[in-house]
Amino acid sequence: MLKSMTAYGRGVLASSIGRFVIEIQSVNRKFLEINASLPKELLRYEIDIKKWAGERITRGQVNIKLSVDYAASSPLVVKPNLPLARQLKAAWDKIAEELGYDPILSVDLSLLKDVKELLAVEEEIEDESSYRTAILEALNRALGPFVKMKETEGSALQNDILNRLATLREGIDKIAEFGSGATMKYREKLKARLEEVLAGCVENEERLLREVAVYADKVDIAEEITRFLCHLKHFDEVIHSTAEGVGKTLEFILQELGREINTIGNKSADIEIGRRVVEIKAVIEQIKEQIQNVE
Repeated sequence: MLKSMTAYGRGVLASSIGRFVIEIQSVNRKFLEINASLPKELLRYEIDIKKWAGERITRGQVNIKLSVDYAASSPLVVKPNLPLARQLKAAWDKIAEELGYDPILSVDLSLLKDVKELLAVEEEIEDESSYRTAILEALNRALGPFVKMKETEGSALQNDILNRLATLREGIDKIAEFGSGATMKYREKLKARLEEVLAGCVENEERLLREVAVYADKVDIAEEITRFLCHLKHFDEVIHSTAEGVGKTLEFILQELGREINTIGNKSADIEIGRRVVEIKAVIEQIKEQIQNVE
């Protein structure tokens, strides 16, 4: 069954560490691209998240967002930069001394609030495996509805594409029907023209046969019709397969179908065949648009 590339999923996990929330959203993209947005203290798990998600997704631009509401304690630890604080105090004391202020009253902590280097925020995760387990579980809970939505939308896409495939089969069958009589029509037209110009000439029939043989070779579309039908069969097999990530394969088969129908259109001068060729080309383009959203 086909899967759509557009989907959304959300997973929530309440653990002793805190409440983990993961949201996954994906849109169309020719190849797989996974972007992860994590809190600063959990950036070390970005590669793990991309790896885990990549095992379930094969195509599309995927955006994963992780947020955490910590329970008792946070893995972030605020540490003072005491050496810098001492230097700052010494500098203010020197200024106070030069200006005649009491050194004891010279330093107000409010003066230090804009010195960002005084406080350092560091990550301290003692049990990394616990965080990894919690994140993986939250991700799996998000991937569940995410994949389900991909399958639901993919099923609708598949039904639509199968209906259009039936239209392609009907169109190519009509072309085969018209194509079988194209040579005979040309023979009758050429025969009438030769009889007008060379009435009663013994060589008429031989010349007619030569002309018809050359024409038949030029306009013979039997091989192209056979290949077109083979590609349709292959497309049908792939779309019903259980393989993952078949979108690229289906795109390639559509290219081959387009190549064969173009050749048929170039070879044939029959009006009915030309009309069917235009209709088939339009349906192939419609299927291409649908396949662009298939994983």
